[in-house]
Amino acid sequence: MDTGSKKRKRANLFTNDVRALMYAFGDVHDPDRESVAVLEDILSDYIVDMCHEAARMAKTTNRNKVKVDDFKFALRRDYKKLGRIDELQRLSKEIQQARKTFDDSEGKSLSRAEK
Repeated sequence: MDTGSKKRKRANLFTNDVRALMYAFGDVHDPDRESVAVLEDILSDYIVDMCHEAARMAKTTNRNKVKVDDFKFALRRDYKKLGRIDELQRLSKEIQQARKTFDDSEGKSLSRAEK
């Protein structure tokens, strides 16, 4: 299975997730280890490639840090993934606002109880 490249052996970071996704998409409950390994390798390569593409975009704009917009640019032709990024950003803002509201209201009720 050695392709001759100098790829580093990656840890099985996504094995359980890949196994669960395979089952969710119609595979058997305990899929073959080689199948899981191949899909995990494809997934890892995809994530690394996306990160490299986003880092390349950050570098062209003279930034050291990668931003969400760099990933958006890397995924600009994949409308489903781009839409998912927008949805996750929107939900993150809603959660932050809800936490702030909860913290503010809880702080007020605590200060009233102390008086």
